[in-house]
Amino acid sequence: MTQLRQDSPPQRRVGLHLVALLGGVALLAFLVWNVGFGDILTHLRTIGWNAPLVLVPYLGIAWCDAKGWAYAIPPTSPARHAPIWRISLARLAGEAINNLTPTANVGGEPVKAYLLRSHGLSTDAGLASVVAAKTALTISQVIFILLGLPLFLYRLGWVREGWWLLIPLLALAYGFAAVLVRWQRQGLLGMVVRRLRRVLPRWQRLTAWQERAQHIDRHLLDFYNGQRQGFLVSVFYHFLGWALGAVEIWFFLYLMNVPVSLTDAVIIEAMVQPITAAGLVIPGALGVQEAGGIFLCRLLGLDDGVGFTLMALKRLREAVYNVIGLAVIVRVTGSLMPWKNYSE
Repeated sequence: MTQLRQDSPPQRRVGLHLVALLGGVALLAFLVWNVGFGDILTHLRTIGWNAPLVLVPYLGIAWCDAKGWAYAIPPTSPARHAPIWRISLARLAGEAINNLTPTANVGGEPVKAYLLRSHGLSTDAGLASVVAAKTALTISQVIFILLGLPLFLYRLGWVREGWWLLIPLLALAYGFAAVLVRWQRQGLLGMVVRRLRRVLPRWQRLTAWQERAQHIDRHLLDFYNGQRQGFLVSVFYHFLGWALGAVEIWFFLYLMNVPVSLTDAVIIEAMVQPITAAGLVIPGALGVQEAGGIFLCRLLGLDDGVGFTLMALKRLREAVYNVIGLAVIVRVTGSLMPWKNYSE
């Protein structure tokens, strides 16, 4: 009976994940049926032999995000000076896990640090660096979304002058960033593990996790106290990556022979982020991202076929780079789950 109680929670989680995945597949199928497969094929035929070019813009995004992570690595670590392509491949591998599993975009973070151990990145410093980089990425994403919101409202004619919203919105972003960093400076990871121990007192693994969380919290405190400029540079590079994401949207529409302004591309990229985030329980936000793209394109005067095809191209690019990321994991470690033994 005890064994049954121990096994039930994992089985329940697997069941919930399967239901979420099936729901995403059903939503995607409905969208294809509603838009019309022929309409989607028409836009894809327009791209034709230029299809491989959809992979090009992400190279710039990946470089920016790798630089953002590099500045979150302690300057005393040799990994800080690792070739940027190595850092980029490690990050690509972690993002593949994030995109393919329902782990709220955090399941692949330890993988990133694990793949840089050969460059001298210790476990605790590595995990602290991915937490700091994830924080910088999240803050830059919030800033990007809040900058796109006035453009969106102005484009729809809901406000005559949208830029007056920037001051309160940026103040909101600053407050969000300040609270997020303050929690980490106060030992956020250790606090989370302690609360988990109260809820799950018999889970023995939490004892080891608590000690590790304390080490990571110390690394984070040292980083925020001594590397404030590095953190700001990390935020800047990640923000540049989001901005290049808008350029990617514009480029995809250009390949589809759909003329749009760069402003509209910024609106689509910025506003699809919170929509996609709402579908994190579904692996890759399957169906949710496509529905968001259709909705936003419809508001901007583009037909549903354009919106679905645009998100399908993003999905295709993501799939290719996910495969590359998984190949990196297997090539370096010989396994798709190397983090099971991630300890020192």
